[in-house]
Amino acid sequence: MKKTPFPLLMGALCIAFWPVWIWFAAGSMDASNDYSGLLAAATVLAVLWWAPAAQPIARPLVLPATLLVLYAMATAAGLAPSGGALLAVSALAALASAWRLGRRMDAALLALCMLALPLAASLQFYCGYPLRIVAGSLSAALLRMNGIAVVREGAMLAWDGQLIAIDAPCSGVKMLWAGLYLACALAASYRLPAWRTLAALVMAGAVVVAANAIRAAALFHIEAGLLILPPWAHEATGVACFIAAAMGIYAGVHTLKGST
Repeated sequence: MKKTPFPLLMGALCIAFWPVWIWFAAGSMDASNDYSGLLAAATVLAVLWWAPAAQPIARPLVLPATLLVLYAMATAAGLAPSGGALLAVSALAALASAWRLGRRMDAALLALCMLALPLAASLQFYCGYPLRIVAGSLSAALLRMNGIAVVREGAMLAWDGQLIAIDAPCSGVKMLWAGLYLACALAASYRLPAWRTLAALVMAGAVVVAANAIRAAALFHIEAGLLILPPWAHEATGVACFIAAAMGIYAGVHTLKGST
């Protein structure tokens, strides 16, 4: 097992997935996406580079080979490129996990590989509006708790004849990506097992949703004219909520590290 030429196998697997890399390069250069995925890709390489020596696992090629077959079948059936990319990075993550981490599939490494894909535009399209609805509902509840009779109408907050929009940049998609990335990076550095990594991702998602609702509630006071603040206060509010969310995620993952 120790003589298995994993680098050659990894190279062969990368060649087998060559259409994915064309799609990846095109998506990464698309102006509708951003370059945050490259940070996740760099983190994957760093995790594998600095990983301590691990015991090899039995039959390390079973899962990567299975995923390769599924990729070939799905591609032949006309699966969307993004779906094929998810299968491809899953196969690569499985082989890398067996090679460097001594695991059948390292959950944090897999999640980082998925975050590296150029799917920002798709996430904004499919998740942006639902996240705005969630943020609006939670922020309206927070405002009503403070005596402000706010009602959510779609992705807007209605109060005193005004409609305050929760626009697309405030949907929280980018904050959610950053929160999940932070949780994955910490889980990878702590070498958390799969169930703790999953718990870290769920916790990070909940923290980000709560932070975005608080941000929407705080910005409501500014947009509705209840507070007169300089223009930079809008951005400063978002930064403050993100920092608070990041601190909460760090504390949560650190707690998961020490739990038994």
